[in-house]
Amino acid sequence: PPSGGGSASKPQVGSEEWHKVRRDNHKEGKESPMLQSENEVTYNIAVERRRRETINEGINELAKIVPGCEKNKGSILQRAVQFITQLKENESQNIEKWTLEKLLTEQAINELSSSVDKHRQECTRAWEEVEKWK
Repeated sequence: PPSGGGSASKPQVGSEEWHKVRRDNHKEGKESPMLQSENEVTYNIAVERRRRETINEGINELAKIVPGCEKNKGSILQRAVQFITQLKENESQNIEKWTLEKLLTEQAINELSSSVDKHRQECTRAWEEVEKWK
């Protein structure tokens, strides 16, 4: 970070000069009026390099888990978006399907329980009838 020189030497935020300095600050290895020392330039380059490496690692991880990816980063990101969208649609469809299956299963269980109760009562009456004939 710049030290002690005050803001008088810096261009006004939003001015044409400010935008030029800002663009220059984002170019690797190029000295800029806003950077005070070579150490700061080296530090900023390293920070930017780590940021790009992190982004590239993330894109490479996406390419490994998303089917049908090409080699370029833009294609990988587009395919990842398509894949995630499809997964979300599949999830919604599965939730609907499983909810319906659950309701149908619960209904079938209730009907079977009712049928078991009815047969149990019939068996009890039949055994009572058998007892009468003994």
